[in-house]
Amino acid sequence: MSDNEKPIDDVKPDDNENPIDSKKKDDSNKKQPFIPLDKQSKHRQKEFHASQRGSWGGINPVTRKPPNPKAYNRRKTGR
Repeated sequence: MSDNEKPIDDVKPDDNENPIDSKKKDDSNKKQPFIPLDKQSKHRQKEFHASQRGSWGGINPVTRKPPNPKAYNRRKTGR
C-alpha cells in the first residue's frame, strides 16, 4: 500500500462537515408516528387500500368461477 492510499477506516470527515448537521440528517430517518386509518384523510385511505389490493395478473376472475351446481344444465341431463 502506498503512502497516499489510506484505509477507509482511517479517513476522517472533512473539517467543513459540522457534526450537528449530520445529526439533522439522521432525524429524517425517524419513524413516522402511527395515525389510525379512520383518522386519515379519504385520499390517504384510498392510497392505502389501493396498495393492499393486488392484481389478478392478467386473468379475468369471472371466467374462473365454478359452475352453479343447482342451475339447470342441458348437457348433464340424459336423453
